[in-house]
Amino acid sequence: MELTTKAGLALVALGIGVFAVWKWWTDTRHFVPVNLPMPLTAGESISSQFRLNYDGLYLIEITAEPSIPLDTLHCLMGVDADAVRCKDGPPAIAARWILFSNGQELRRGSSSEAHSAPAETQTITRVIGEFPAKAGQNYSLQVTFTTDASGLALAHPRLKVTVASIVYTDLESAGVLVFSAAFICVLFGGILLGIAWFARRPGGAV
Repeated sequence: MELTTKAGLALVALGIGVFAVWKWWTDTRHFVPVNLPMPLTAGESISSQFRLNYDGLYLIEITAEPSIPLDTLHCLMGVDADAVRCKDGPPAIAARWILFSNGQELRRGSSSEAHSAPAETQTITRVIGEFPAKAGQNYSLQVTFTTDASGLALAHPRLKVTVASIVYTDLESAGVLVFSAAFICVLFGGILLGIAWFARRPGGAV
């Protein structure tokens, strides 16, 4: 087989391989390691054990579907709520949380503290905590809800642990670079294969 043909095939294979490995890697990351129904009764606790395979900042969130009037949902969630419109009652989200790893307490916090902004989604999201975490490590999260949240029942609130939005931004940027590199490999590989094909035609250059 001609050197040009071998080089072209190698570049095409490299480009496809790089893109395939990147897609496999991103598809196997646990970006949302916890996704559980949130208790609606004050005083209830929920615990979850999980193992991460991605380093980064993780957010502890409560998400709710927009299945009740948005003004009411915002007031109950305490998200972008108008103080005058929501004066009839406090938010339905109040919680304390503790994060453990290998039996040792790593961090604790509450929903009353300021936290990072959530990623933009189709659900209404309230961040109640955050923590840096490392891949390959086991964690245990305990969350205690301290207020009645029955008003959120129709919105199906869920407790989630998810990577911060900046992680998705970084991955999107890295994905563009990977796709560009793979595309260039396939493009130049295709050009070399085209040159080799024309060279083999009758009357083509040797």
